[in-house]
Amino acid sequence: MKKNVFLVWTNYQARVENIIPDLEKSIGEIELFYRDHKNANKIRKLFNYILFFIADLMVLFKKKPKIVLVQTPPSFSLLAPIVYKFFFKKTKIVSDTHNAMTRPPWLTRVGTSKFFKYVDIVCVHNSIVLNSVINEHIFEGKEVLVLEDKTNNDSSYNKKTNSDTIEVFFPASFNSDEPILEVVKCAEENQDIKFTLTGNERKLEDNYGISSESLPSNLKITGWLTNDEYMKKLKSCDVLLGLTIFDDIQMSVSNEGLGAEKVMVLSNKKALKMIYSDAAIYSENNAEAIAQAIRTAYKESDKLLEKIKRVKLEKEARFNKQIRHFASTVERGG
Repeated sequence: MKKNVFLVWTNYQARVENIIPDLEKSIGEIELFYRDHKNANKIRKLFNYILFFIADLMVLFKKKPKIVLVQTPPSFSLLAPIVYKFFFKKTKIVSDTHNAMTRPPWLTRVGTSKFFKYVDIVCVHNSIVLNSVINEHIFEGKEVLVLEDKTNNDSSYNKKTNSDTIEVFFPASFNSDEPILEVVKCAEENQDIKFTLTGNERKLEDNYGISSESLPSNLKITGWLTNDEYMKKLKSCDVLLGLTIFDDIQMSVSNEGLGAEKVMVLSNKKALKMIYSDAAIYSENNAEAIAQAIRTAYKESDKLLEKIKRVKLEKEARFNKQIRHFASTVERGG
């Protein structure tokens, strides 16, 4: 029996890993292919894209899948499936469309609108994005479905420290969609809150003009963490922090936090409030509000834990309904 194929132009994607087992129950076996996408200059990135295209094309002609799922962006990852579909007309192309694909620069990149004409089904990650796509006539004429991230059942304990310090873990990437300056200011003004951030120190300096030497003593940057190291940090902190400037982003950290049943402070944004309801404390993206939300979450951790358990069950039921609809739509061809 032929396998379906999932193409991902990055080194690892937790969302994909988590949804594949459920999809396989309905549409058959899925073989996942990652591409080793590293930070590079524009010339090197273009060269990588050409190599990825060739590698994907070789995979497709070897495996001859009936369904090709593709993570976008980049929109260029659709090119090999489109070429393959030219020879195998019955092939279905499904775009697992991350939020960045629905706004500039990716939405307006050369070729994006043309590539998506050949896509059979567009999958977005929450209903806020779906509403935006419909209202702004993005991917018009295509079947657009919602499939949230799956929440794994990886429950933890909510650690209560015996000191006057609140341990906060903030998985950051130092991209432009994170209020990093406000978090640094929050640390400077609240020495009793200890922040641990992931992310690359060089990227912090390049994107925000902050050197590691200038950071306050209660803010540490870990750099890249293995999955085990990451989960250990997440499970052992007092408060998990997830911040974004965008209304439509659901964030991996909040999904992982819900799965681990961690007390969370999240940005006061539409998608996050819709998905996580009253299972988190919501904050505006400024230093004073972030500090206040952290203290509230820490103080009310026992009450929050009960809400987290309920919302986790609600989200699981919603996901199961979404993936059944998604799988049946893919099977019938959009």
